[in-house]
Amino acid sequence: MLFKLTGGIVVILCCYTWGFYMSKMGAFRMQDLEQLKKAITIFNAEIKYSATPLYEVFNEIANRTNGVVAMAFEAATEGFLDKKGKTADEIWNKAVIEVQHNAYFNAEDMEYLFSFGRTLGFADKEMQVQNATLLLDYIENAQQELREKRKVEERLYKTLGLLGGIMVCIILF
Repeated sequence: MLFKLTGGIVVILCCYTWGFYMSKMGAFRMQDLEQLKKAITIFNAEIKYSATPLYEVFNEIANRTNGVVAMAFEAATEGFLDKKGKTADEIWNKAVIEVQHNAYFNAEDMEYLFSFGRTLGFADKEMQVQNATLLLDYIENAQQELREKRKVEERLYKTLGLLGGIMVCIILF
């Protein structure tokens, strides 16, 4: 009987912990989007108001941001330094793919990141600024949607985790 009780408590705690983790996924994505917004704002300012080479802009962004966004820009900076005949788009895509498994971005976020890379290196200043502005607009919209969804989803996942654990205990015992 003691083993059943202990097992039931462990199952409920594990399910609740899973629900708690799932409820925090939105917060993790929000942090990544905040860092990306900061990075693109820096990029936009550097491209608009200075004639800094792209790898120096990326290095500056990597130094001023945190998390996976900093890792992506750092990987891109390294890619620019040992270029080996690659385009800026290829270097950016490779850097984004390298950090993709550590990020909480969804598929749409990733598509916008790849789209951002398509104008790097070959487009003029105005086109790069426009592309960065489009990405900033997307980030702001995504953050607003995420704020609205998080209010509902956080509580939902925690409750589902707890109730799921209780259901498993009832079925098993």
